[in-house]
Amino acid sequence: MTAPISPFGGTHLPRGATTIGDRLRVGFITHLDNSDDPGFVYRDTIRLVQELEQLGYDSAWIATRHFHSGWAALPSPYGFLGALAASTSSIGLGTAVLPIVLDDPVRAAEEVAAIDHLAGGRLLLGLGKGVPSDSYHVFHAWTNDRDTSFERQIDRLHWALQGGAVEGGTAAIWPENRSLEGRLFHGSSNIDTIRFAGRTGDGFILERFGNGPERHPDARAAFQRRQAESVIEYRRVFEETWGAARTPYVVTSRTAFPGATTERALALVGERTQRWNAATGALGRVDLTLSVPDQLLSDNVAWGSPEALAADLLADPTTALTDELVLGIHPALLDREETIAHARILLEEVVPLVQEGWRQQRASALAAVEEKAEVLG
Repeated sequence: MTAPISPFGGTHLPRGATTIGDRLRVGFITHLDNSDDPGFVYRDTIRLVQELEQLGYDSAWIATRHFHSGWAALPSPYGFLGALAASTSSIGLGTAVLPIVLDDPVRAAEEVAAIDHLAGGRLLLGLGKGVPSDSYHVFHAWTNDRDTSFERQIDRLHWALQGGAVEGGTAAIWPENRSLEGRLFHGSSNIDTIRFAGRTGDGFILERFGNGPERHPDARAAFQRRQAESVIEYRRVFEETWGAARTPYVVTSRTAFPGATTERALALVGERTQRWNAATGALGRVDLTLSVPDQLLSDNVAWGSPEALAADLLADPTTALTDELVLGIHPALLDREETIAHARILLEEVVPLVQEGWRQQRASALAAVEEKAEVLG
């Protein structure tokens, strides 16, 4: 049996699409939130990822959240990723994101190194600080200084993946996986954490929606511009630190709900997000007095016919700065058959239009990075 080929060519360095004409990679994300039965949703999601692989998606990403936050059913990704590694052969397997501040980074390194070897170099390890919670103190590794803790955990994770020798002992961490070091991604909206990703030489993941006052329909464009500026700053710091030795890599997550017409897409996504909007409204994150379209825009949800949806994604200035666009239908609640039907439309009808626009916009988007570097230099 031939081992699967890593989508990153076995490199231990991030490899973004930096030349005009390179292809935008496309992934699909699931929050595993369509059932109260953990066993069912785990088995059903394995089948979903297998079908995404057959469709031709580059990657499949899974949300990892503690305490069933947002109905996400996967508090720890390790066992599930092992099952995916053994039941698929070519699709990239991503976490969006693993809250590394709550884990022992050496144990995490052992887990992900072994899983990535099993997967043939297909793991895409998104790392973050976790969705805010007042209950994280239950974890032994938790500290109130999430930012410092995150940086310390990332450094330790890198050391462990390199097979570092144990201080004061005779052993070394095993199995080492230097290739996986090139597929670590930091998920954060904190600009200092974003700069840290650039200095560390890791990739960067953009969240799909904003926080606080950004969660309003009138603030959507400003939120997207703020994200684009953060990508420019990440790329600038990365290139300032590493030059030609490494290549930055940006992953952007977006909710994209397609339909035969924009009206039909809105009708269905409005219906299927009622549970989510009611819950977030109760928390004060969405204004339930707004119209359904404005509630969706507050959550940065895009919907429409393939042409309208592609135009919306291309109007987002982060798209041209992105190396991998991860699409999903969350927070809409659909079963697996419906999810695959929408995933097919996205890949076959929306993505080709986005790819074309991405190629047209890419040069000027990357030029903005050089312009900022020149101004600050």
